[in-house]
Order: sequence, then structure tokens, then C-alpha cells
Amino acid sequence: MLYKKKLFLLGITATLLAIIYILTLVLDPTRTNARNERFTWFLPDSRDEADRIELMRRGEKLELFFKEGSWYTLLGHADASVEVPVRQGRIDDLFRLLSTRGAFPRRGSSNKSHEELGLDGSTRLVIRGGKGLPLLDLLVGKDDSLGKSVFLRKNGENEFRSGDKLIGTYVNGDTNSWLNLKLFEDASVAQVQRVLVNFSDFYGIGEEISLVPYSNYVITRSDDNWLMDGTLTLDKDRTENWIRAILEAQGEKIIASETELDNSFSAAARILVEFGDGSIFDFQIEEPDETEKSMALVSGKPYYFVLSQWTAIRLLRGKDFFRQ
Repeated sequence: MLYKKKLFLLGITATLLAIIYILTLVLDPTRTNARNERFTWFLPDSRDEADRIELMRRGEKLELFFKEGSWYTLLGHADASVEVPVRQGRIDDLFRLLSTRGAFPRRGSSNKSHEELGLDGSTRLVIRGGKGLPLLDLLVGKDDSLGKSVFLRKNGENEFRSGDKLIGTYVNGDTNSWLNLKLFEDASVAQVQRVLVNFSDFYGIGEEISLVPYSNYVITRSDDNWLMDGTLTLDKDRTENWIRAILEAQGEKIIASETELDNSFSAAARILVEFGDGSIFDFQIEEPDETEKSMALVSGKPYYFVLSQWTAIRLLRGKDFFRQ
């Protein structure tokens, strides 16, 4: 009988020691920190497999897809949608954030906290690859108490972590924040040889309003100077700043089709920029309306850019602007 009691006590002691050992492993801050340092949501090697990103927020869904080396999204109605390029740098930033090791400390694992922290699935980021299989299915919650991090949880798991607030900003951001709103792809003033401007019953904007319609003109490079209509030498800095404004112009948003415009498109000017390699940048721009917005239509792009009045003024310059 005494033997059985000793055996029982030894069994209890062994069990308690095992529990203490396990708790030591689990709660050991050194081991916890090591796990946090190794943790990442998305392995960098998986980047090449990714071909679709789904952002679900506020009951809406934005899909970004990879095609022929670039990322795009669809705008417009399902039966008349158009492909619009996405800001490639923003895509790179998102993958970089998700792939950073040691940036996502563990915050808990109680499923009772999920709803309170906004991790109930209403805001979600899914990265897919191959045949549509998810490479990452991440739930994005609220900001933490300091407002510098956002709570994150892998769909289907109870454990939640926190990470850079930018992840939440990217997922919850307006659609236009993802779009490439530049009218023209990267180019420099040094590549430009000639600019043709044709006006259509346009009298100017703001302080540049004229009593007579603006006249058409052609600006041509001549060695290290610029000529208007082949004879008049122009102020070089002012001319090149204007050309640079054209090449760097950005819209505030994109409208997918003319059916979404308040009024039919009516150009106040057409501007053609010719480059040394023979290529041409051709676009038309409206006079600003009562909301101080202009529509611009770029050749080869099946959608409209919405420009601010400030941008329109910088582009729609009359002849007097360039004189020395």
C-alpha cells in the first residue's frame, strides 16, 4: 500500500514538473521574442506567385490583378469596365510590409477579443496566386490604443498580432489611392522636340482670362532655346517648366466612361507633345466647370482624368505666358 502511495505521489510530481516545463517554454520571453522575430505574414519568395489582390472593406471589394508585368484594376460597370493601371510602388510597399520579419508582435489568442478589435472579417486582405488559391487571407482590425499599429489575424486562426498601421490604410484606402493618376508615363523635358497647342473658343482661366479667344501655337526646340511659331524666342525656364508640368500632370481621380460624366466631354484645347524618337503624347482638356474641375482625355486611354483647376491653369497657357 505504501508503495502505491509513493508511486502516486511520484506521478503527481512528474506531472506538475511537466506542466511547469511546458509553461516555461510557452511563457519564456526569450522564446516568445524569438518567435516574433522570425514571424512574417507573407514570404518574399511567394511574391512571384501572386497574381491577384482582393481588398474587402465597408461592404465593398476592390480587386487588383497582375497582367503582362504590371498591376491593374477594373473600373466601371460589369458590362462596360475598363482596365486602369495601379500604382506599382504601392503594390511593392504592401508586399514589403507584409514580408517584414519581426514586425508583428503576438498580442493574444482569445476569440472573445476578435469582435472588439475589429477582427470579425469585415475588413479583409486576400492575396491569391496560381489557380486562385489564397497565399494569404488576412483580417484587418482596428488601430491599437497608441494609434501606431493595427490588429491583424489570419482567417481561420484565433491568434492575433499587430503590425504597421499602413497595412490598414492600404486596405481601407479609397480606390483612387491605388490608381496611377499620371496622364503620361515617365519622360523628361530633354526628350521633347515640339509641342502643338490648338484651342477651341477658349478665353483662359482665372487671372489669365482674355478678351479674345486664345490663338493656336507651336513651340519647337532650337538648339538650346525654344521658338514659338518658328520665329519668336521664348523664356527658356518658363517654357521648360510648362512642358514639365504637362509631363508630370496628375488627375484627382478617374472616370471610367463618358456615361458617368455630368455633361458630354467638350475640349477647350488639344495638346500634342512630340518626342525625339517620333512618339507623340496627345491629350485633350476641358475648361474647368462650376466645381472647378476639368476632364482630360488622353489618346490611347479609354477613360477620363478629373483635374483640379490648379492643374488645368498650369496646362492651358496662352501665347503671352511664354514671352521673355
